[in-house]
Amino acid sequence: MYGYTKTMRLFLAEYLMALLLHTVYAFYDKGAETGRIVLWISCVTICATALVVFLVKKERFVVPFSYVMVLLATTCIGYLLNTLAFSIFIVSVISSCFCILLDAIYIIYMSAISSVVAICLVVFVPESISLNVSPFMFCIYIAIYLAFSLNLYIVVNYANKFMKGMEEKAEEARRASDSKNLFLANMSHEIRTPMNAICGMAELTLRDKTLSKESRENTENIKRAGTVLISIVNDILDYSKMESGKLEIVPVTYSFKHMVDDVMNMSALRVEDKQVDIKAQIQPGLPDLLIGDEIRIRQILSNLLSNAIKYTENGYVILEVSGEEDAGFLDLVISVTDSGIGIKKEDLNKLFVSFQQLDTRRLRSREGTGLGLAICKQLLSLMGGRIEVESTYGVGSKFTVHLSQKISTAAPLKDEKEPEEKVKEPIVTVGAKVLVVDDNLVNLKVSEGLLKTFGLDVVTCVSGRECLEILSREKDFDIIFIDHMMPELDGIDTLNLIRADNSEYMKTVPLIALTANVVSGVREMFISEGFDDYVPKPIDMNWLNSILRKYIKIEKQR
Repeated sequence: MYGYTKTMRLFLAEYLMALLLHTVYAFYDKGAETGRIVLWISCVTICATALVVFLVKKERFVVPFSYVMVLLATTCIGYLLNTLAFSIFIVSVISSCFCILLDAIYIIYMSAISSVVAICLVVFVPESISLNVSPFMFCIYIAIYLAFSLNLYIVVNYANKFMKGMEEKAEEARRASDSKNLFLANMSHEIRTPMNAICGMAELTLRDKTLSKESRENTENIKRAGTVLISIVNDILDYSKMESGKLEIVPVTYSFKHMVDDVMNMSALRVEDKQVDIKAQIQPGLPDLLIGDEIRIRQILSNLLSNAIKYTENGYVILEVSGEEDAGFLDLVISVTDSGIGIKKEDLNKLFVSFQQLDTRRLRSREGTGLGLAICKQLLSLMGGRIEVESTYGVGSKFTVHLSQKISTAAPLKDEKEPEEKVKEPIVTVGAKVLVVDDNLVNLKVSEGLLKTFGLDVVTCVSGRECLEILSREKDFDIIFIDHMMPELDGIDTLNLIRADNSEYMKTVPLIALTANVVSGVREMFISEGFDDYVPKPIDMNWLNSILRKYIKIEKQR
């Protein structure tokens, strides 16, 4: 129950204490000669026991042996000192402690051995017993000890059964968690694969300058609906990661100004069909370069702004940022205020509950899972922050985030565009060529169309085997994009066969994974397998742009 190693350590400590008490008593009351004999018996038995405990690994041999040594030592010393009854009492206490800590089977061993020895002493050396207690009372003690041992056996046996049941339930829960994670990974892949086709085709269609107004509106609605669906999938996956404790906070150095600009630009697209003014107010002089999990902070701000826009039909949505520097950290206060429908007082305590949407009769048409605010709260908790809310029903709401970020450099925020923002401008390539491997023909067409908007020469194939055949003839691709889940040869198998080629080109050509699997740790998995980077599906044009800018040679970029 308590654990074999810890139990044996405690046992040796108890054993040593019992022998020490007898040795001190022997020198004090019986003289030096008897004291030396007791000390010799103590040293021999404790050393023999310790050697067996630490060298022999078989528990069912060590435990009975150790107990027999205790019984032998205390009986011999008790007989020499005329304290036999006291010695037997001590060994009974030790055996009881031993039994409580270990399995029920040892109670049978120890109570049987103790009882046999005690009865033999009463029969053969009753005069030694009577020096401390009458034989009758000693027999009473034996009976009490046996009753105690029987009761102890029942209790320990019940406890063992209970612990076994708990272990089985824990294992069952672990298997259920693994099954859930596998299901979510597969669900993510199966949903994202067709959504890549839907959103990708919508993106390509919108790039057609001859598209009629009605067709453009319909296509924009398709793309917007696809984006909402992907957002829902992302929320469910994030919630699952946090629930299983697998979501990690990854600190990086980032520009706070750039992050806020990106979030505001994305949010502004959501208010194009509403009479809503959206703006940001940032305290002047705040440090710009901070250290924290930019992706998760971006997610928190996006969720809060998205929530505010969703429930505001007209009026305003304002993002306000202020902060104070404290010992190398910036204590940020970020608030999102809206003039939306507000929240009833009785509903405020439901805000951060998972899968909970408020005022559903009035807001039945609003899309979402009810996970956004719950995810924000848990992410802030992981980063040591907190979130507060103030709201007046029918007037509006204000969500305030308190979060501390380490300062990378003290350079303040700038109003003008930073040179780094050029990185986010769409690149135009000249003479660059890429290979795309994907077993889904629609997704292959989407990838080809999106890549061609960057001026790339795109070659496609539908399997890892065909990819290898193309590479055996052509070795002039700047990047190779490989789908992860494919029949026969999947993306990792294809990568390994490419890298197995000893030519310099095959060893160094950038290999980028295309994947609809975005569960926790997927990036680390791809990098560890040998991919240079990855692009999640549905393909985000900004993400794709940053990949192309990073891996296509500078001389081929314009």
